[in-house]
Amino acid sequence: MGKYAVIQRCQWHKRENVLSYLNDSNKEVYRKKLNKAYNSETYETALKELKSIYNELTKINKNAANSLLEGLEETLTLHRIGLNEDFQKSLVQPI
Repeated sequence: MGKYAVIQRCQWHKRENVLSYLNDSNKEVYRKKLNKAYNSETYETALKELKSIYNELTKINKNAANSLLEGLEETLTLHRIGLNEDFQKSLVQPI
């Protein structure tokens, strides 16, 4: 498929990687924020929320912020192509 291939990175793994850098008092707060962002109906809303989370994280933990930023667009592929709602349960959430 070459340049036509699309990649959807695992949002669950991305979230867990970001949270692994945070102390216990921040983990649940950011777990909820990340879940809310990834459950957004549109690409634009999800991206806006994730960028806001990134900005917050830069102030409390740069490693967590960098982890979120790395591959961010690929965690939103289903949103971008309008298939998030159709495939969310099978491709985004762990079994």
